[in-house]
Amino acid sequence: MSTPEDPDVILLVETGALLRSAVAEYLRGCGYHVVEAIDAGEAVQVLRHRTIDILVTDLDLRDASGFQLSAMAKELHPKITVVLTRSAERTAAAAQDLCEDGPLGHT
Repeated sequence: MSTPEDPDVILLVETGALLRSAVAEYLRGCGYHVVEAIDAGEAVQVLRHRTIDILVTDLDLRDASGFQLSAMAKELHPKITVVLTRSAERTAAAAQDLCEDGPLGHT
């Protein structure tokens, strides 16, 4: 569980720049540290070099499926929480759920 001094780190993987930016800012407002990636290749580089607590990824990425990325993430971070989305609406709903359960709600 995170604390305000040590928030959970979310890796948000979304090819749509506007959606990714909006969701990232929303999650930051909820107290998370958010790292953004445009595709699976970028996400894997982040996963190899950082501790990630939560992966939020679209199923349809340019260079891999969300399922493939999730499997890679689990290999690198066995305790990672994975949230798969398929549309802007589901991504927004996932972000809302994370905020309701997130670090600022536990302080």
